[in-house]
This record gives sequence, structure tokens and C-alpha cells, in this order.
Amino acid sequence: MKRILVSAEMFGYGPVTTLLNVMKEFPKDSNLQFDFIGNGVALEQAKMSNFFKEYYVCNNYDINSLNHFKNIFSSYDALISSENPVCAIFGMENNIKKVYYIDNLVWMWDTIDSRLNNVTRFFISETMPCKENFNRIGKNIKHPVFVGPIRDIENTKMSKPLEKKVIINIGGASSYLLDKNLIVRFYNNLLNMILETPNFIDRFEKIIICGGSDVISNIEINNKSSKILIKTLSNQDYLEELETASHCIMASGLGNYIETLGKNKEILYLPSINYSQFLQFKYYQKLNLGFKLMNWNIFDFFSDVPELLDEESGVNLVVENIKKFLKIQPKFIVQKEIAKYLNSSQKKYYEKRKNIINSYKKNSSKEVANNIYEDLLKEDDNDEGTK
Repeated sequence: MKRILVSAEMFGYGPVTTLLNVMKEFPKDSNLQFDFIGNGVALEQAKMSNFFKEYYVCNNYDINSLNHFKNIFSSYDALISSENPVCAIFGMENNIKKVYYIDNLVWMWDTIDSRLNNVTRFFISETMPCKENFNRIGKNIKHPVFVGPIRDIENTKMSKPLEKKVIINIGGASSYLLDKNLIVRFYNNLLNMILETPNFIDRFEKIIICGGSDVISNIEINNKSSKILIKTLSNQDYLEELETASHCIMASGLGNYIETLGKNKEILYLPSINYSQFLQFKYYQKLNLGFKLMNWNIFDFFSDVPELLDEESGVNLVVENIKKFLKIQPKFIVQKEIAKYLNSSQKKYYEKRKNIINSYKKNSSKEVANNIYEDLLKEDDNDEGTK
């Protein structure tokens, strides 16, 4: 049996959800044991998935934390890393022969660590066009593999009738680059502004507020209506709730975008809390798909954030907008935007959205899993040939 160590960056839901979509495509009788190393929302979602046998609680973006687990790395045959470069590099430097790296954000990076050039496979998910930026920053990567969105985008047919239900999904809402207390304060203020919009509660029979437990467990909603449910969901449970929701109010991450694009939903994107979310707003605007875009530029205090910054610098500039929001408390503007959203229809854009989802390369989760599995089998064949 081969032992595979698996990691995902604790940066919202994107990296770990991408990873779990790949994990479910490995053959059930593959003779592979998968163990997970990580923390925060990544570890939380990994445990909810039941794909892994062992778990190591580790800040896998921190060398000092990884060093506490240094002795286990040499016992693994391979490492799969979803947007967790520090762990991937650590694995290569500590005797893991096969390292497979997955990245959704090549379109926005200012640089790629040169030590990732030698990974066994570098999977590049093209939810957003990224070949131009890859040619600028990734030309020395030895084994790039371009795939489509690593999500289930094959089924766009609605299997269940819509309910008068809104999902407010704030995403993983955590990162080593973000101050947790600041993000909790921001979402507490924003969510209460939304729920206190006139007629919002009356409009729906069910209101689900979901996201990572670090933030969700600290949300304090003023309205005590029994319609409001606050919970952390596994990705599978979330998708089932999403299927019957008429309205989706969401963080602007790529996962949320791709999981709703082929569905007939009224969509509003909440102000960005990190750099990739901020840049994704610009892409959504160019696509002109009828989404209600409630990014920082709707506020008078808005400070713009340039493209192609390093991630930390970009996050810090976005956080400046969050701090201004908390200071100014622009409740009137938020509720005005929510009212516009509730009183309009996006139906004329549904077909255009489905055309885009149909243009993507399909079955990418399976493609990544098969590529890794076949490469591991090839190693077994080589071992047999040398006996």
C-alpha cells in the first residue's frame, strides 16, 4: 500500500474544496492510504469529508510548525498539495519522491517560487484565463498540466424545485494573512445590515448563513427569527442546500462562482476580504453575467487595489477597505444595494451563464486524480521491471 500525504492551504474554502473534488475521484480500491496535514478550515473540511485515515494538526504554511512533523515525511510515497507551496517544498526537501501541486490562481500571481519548478506535476486550473500570466511567471515549470475548473460542472440541470430560500455563504473567511477578530467584526456588521434590510426576512422561508466555524461560531445576529440557520456545512451538504436556493449571497471566491454559474440563481457577491476575491470582481464585471456586484467600489471610502501584487501586499490593501467600513458603518448603502438585488431579476442572463460553463473543459477533478494515480502505478511497474 502506498501512503500519500495531502495538504491544502488554509486560505478560505478554495484550496481544500479543490483538493476534495480530486480526492473523491480516486478509485475506492486503489490500495492508497491518504493522510491529511493542515489546520483551520482546511482541516475542518478534510475531517468532514471522511477521505483520510490520519490527521496531523499543523500550520502547514509555517516552517517551524512543519519541522515538528519532519520525521513523518520520509515515510510517505507522495504528497498532494493544493495551493500550499510551503508544504510542497518542504516535502521535496524531506525525501518525498513524488510531489503533485494544484493551483487555481496562476492567473493572478506575481511570481511562482522557483522551487516548485521541479514538482512531479503542476496542475493549473483554468477557471480564469491564465496562460498569458503563466508564460510570464511559469515558463521554468518542468511538468505543467492545464485543466479546467476542479469542480463538478457536468450537471447543470435543476433536479429539485426552487424554494424561497437564500444562502448567505461567507466562505472559509480565514487565512494566516487575516486578523480573525477583524473579519468576525466585519461579517457581524455586514450580516446584520443585510438581515435588517426592510422586508428581507419576510421575503424568504429559510435563510442559511454558512461558512468556516472560526467565524460562523462568533456571528451574533440581532434578529432571532426561526427562519435563520447559522451553521458550518461540508461541501456536499452545502451543494445540496444550494440546489434548491432561489437566492445566493456569497463571498466572491472562484469556488462560489463556478458552483453557481450553471444554476438558475439570483446571485450577489459580498465585498472582498482578500486579494484574489478583489481581482475576481473585475473579471466578473468584464463577463457581464448579471451578478449583483457589491464590492468596495460602491462605497465613497473605496481605495483601489492594483493587479499583480504579491499576495500579502494585496490583502493588506483590501483590509484597509474593511477597516474603513467598520469605522463608517455604511448601513444605508448596504441596504440600498440589497433592496436593488431583491427587486430585480437576473433571468435574462441564465442562458449566457450556462454557455460559459459549457465552454469549460469538463471532468477536471477526474483528470487530475487519474493523472496522479497512473503516475504512481507507473512507478510500481518500473519497480517490478527492476526485480
